[in-house]
Amino acid sequence: MPYPYTLAAAMVLASVYAFGNRLRARTHHRRWVSIAAGVSVATIFVDLLPEISEGQAKFLTGPHRGAALFPEQAIYLAAMLGFVLFYGLEYMVAASPSEEDGPSSIFLSLQIAAFALYSGLIAYLLVHNTWNDAPSLALYSLAMAFHLLLVDHSLAREHRRLYESRGRWILAGAVMAGWLVGVLIPIPEQWLARITGFVCGGVLMNALVVELPEGRGGRLWPFVLAAAAYSLVLIVVLG
Repeated sequence: MPYPYTLAAAMVLASVYAFGNRLRARTHHRRWVSIAAGVSVATIFVDLLPEISEGQAKFLTGPHRGAALFPEQAIYLAAMLGFVLFYGLEYMVAASPSEEDGPSSIFLSLQIAAFALYSGLIAYLLVHNTWNDAPSLALYSLAMAFHLLLVDHSLAREHRRLYESRGRWILAGAVMAGWLVGVLIPIPEQWLARITGFVCGGVLMNALVVELPEGRGGRLWPFVLAAAAYSLVLIVVLG
């Protein structure tokens, strides 16, 4: 996929962090967050998980089998790592002592570091994942833009002033840095598959964190309808 297309996609993703505060102020934001969660989940189950299955098959039949540790589970272990990492971060934030603006700033630093890496990996996949055509890249980019809306919502809710003043700009920069690294540094196919797995685990956990806990205000029908509609779009366009 030509770099100008992926650069434009990376700029869209970065703008979700940079201008998320304006979106939160001008829309029925919680409904859109539930829609974003539905789109994120649909993308994982309809698009990225089948891709993971194809990647896992290469570990079992290709030259990577001898070099990979636990080749039968390599990519799925990466997905579990993404899921567990973000669960652990959410648990630590929930259990941390509170300050005036929310959880302790040390936990903001940990979360920002984790989400910076995560956002950079999402942007890296813009460059190096196997996109058959512009529509498939556009669908991935749209889904990840919705997903980063979830991340923005969660961090703004938990950290308020600290996130608004510094965190969102760090994450926007991480997206662009991830794209630049993708342009400059290709990696072996087996590690690209692991990155995809890690992102899948992170997307699922972060969608659950925002939608399910009591008091988060999740909206069932926007979530369900968005998941169904985006699944249909993916099946029609990618099928």
